[in-house]
Amino acid sequence: MLPKSHPVDPAASAARSRQRAIERFLIGLLFATMLIRVVLIWNEWGFEDVNAYLGAAHRLRDGEPLYAGNIDPDSYRVFRYAPWFAWIWVPLSYLPKALVTWGWGAILAGASAVILLRLAQLRQPAAWALAFVLTPWLLSLVQVGNIQPLVVAMLAFGISRRSGPLWIGIAASLKGVPLLFGLVYLARREWMRIGLMVVAAAILLAPLLLYDLSGYQTDPGRSFSLYYYVSPMAWAAAAGTATLVALLLAVRRSPYVYVACAIAVMLLAPRTHVTYATYLVVGLLNGGLDRIGGDARQD
Repeated sequence: MLPKSHPVDPAASAARSRQRAIERFLIGLLFATMLIRVVLIWNEWGFEDVNAYLGAAHRLRDGEPLYAGNIDPDSYRVFRYAPWFAWIWVPLSYLPKALVTWGWGAILAGASAVILLRLAQLRQPAAWALAFVLTPWLLSLVQVGNIQPLVVAMLAFGISRRSGPLWIGIAASLKGVPLLFGLVYLARREWMRIGLMVVAAAILLAPLLLYDLSGYQTDPGRSFSLYYYVSPMAWAAAAGTATLVALLLAVRRSPYVYVACAIAVMLLAPRTHVTYATYLVVGLLNGGLDRIGGDARQD
């Protein structure tokens, strides 16, 4: 007996075809835009942020204050990270600068490539679109030598693991605002992981008390933040609202808490850049691995 065939709805089939055509057009447009942006910035290899990292290491070697407050807040020589990150660069400061610079660039490029590859493996239009949007920004971060791709990779591949609290603690000690991703554990009612995250961040930040913080540069300088373009009050309002929304979604155990945390992280930093949009990767990659209210988690 032959199976019954279901009638095909011509209108529904036509709608799906139009949707696929629109998706392909938009993804193709984003791909072309990505190529143009990459070509325009391809030769801009300055690794300027490496100067801040090595400069901090040299100050430690020479017995000078780690946080030198007389540096222009917009200078690439400003060091705003926890002391442990400067300690790592002390032995590297004895090596040839070119070797250290390109080695560091290779690490950042590797982290960026893994992020983009994972997005491609999702085989979803949204993931492809995000990958094409973020590629030039990840490239620019590698070119300047900023640790951001590594921080994003830590969070994107770390939050859903058992070691997740440690990765959030490390990211928070480097950039501060990623601590908000701990709201994911609040949504899952994982109180122990929240405690471990706070302890990890506190331990990594504790060495700050060993140094003179009077020279720590608190002026955010020029950036794409509302703090600079509008006013500190506008920044505080936007950051506070975004944080409150993320907190409410966490309390309600909403699956959108990842995206809300990423947006709050982007708005909370008084010194930010369009490259902070890379934090959206954290939500997209973790959302399928560590569903709110589910049991999925990687070892």
